[in-house]
Amino acid sequence: MQYHKIIFTSLLLVSMQWVNAQSTVDHPLIDKNSGNLLYYYQKEEIQGHPFFKDKWIDANITDQNGYVFKNILIKIDTYRNTVVFNRNDSSYELGPMVAQICFFPNAGDTTQKMIFKKGYDVTAFIKADKYLQVLAEGKILLLKDYHKELEDYTEYGNATKMKRYRDVEQYYIGKDGQFTGIGLSKKNLENALQTRWPQVDAYLKQKELSGKDEKSWAAAIAYYNSL
Repeated sequence: MQYHKIIFTSLLLVSMQWVNAQSTVDHPLIDKNSGNLLYYYQKEEIQGHPFFKDKWIDANITDQNGYVFKNILIKIDTYRNTVVFNRNDSSYELGPMVAQICFFPNAGDTTQKMIFKKGYDVTAFIKADKYLQVLAEGKILLLKDYHKELEDYTEYGNATKMKRYRDVEQYYIGKDGQFTGIGLSKKNLENALQTRWPQVDAYLKQKELSGKDEKSWAAAIAYYNSL
């Protein structure tokens, strides 16, 4: 147990050094009691939040050496591509040693899990250090780039420009190290699975899946990978 704590502390210290390097971008929040560097807050007021979910998620964290830290309270900052860790009601960024995040969106259902992972070199803008949601993995990969962007907006009767976070989603299908952005339609799924399509189509009909949504695609590709 003590060894586990030492490793996780090292992971956190790496983060704190990395955050400090970003001090020209955001203002640091300092714990008045301990003087420790906490999570950063933005310089200006922005509507919404930068997180995948604006609540603490009980997750298992895997580092680049394959060591798993269980039941860690985190938030995934999809605007800055970082993971925020909750310790004693204070928030810290975890460092680049984090390789994978796994959690169950519904605490009572362990059959459904969400995995965010690094290591995929997808496009010129999505490199191996980007957290992507893994929907299916095997001979064919199905990845989801979920992130937030800032946009300007105005409200009726107010000419002042304001900022807010906007959700952006894009799916990628990968095979033999090559990735392609793709829309979730049944025709695109058929084109992606080609010669195995008759078997997969029969599977989708058996499971009463449309082939047009994320759940269908994840199930179809997982089935394809099992053949």
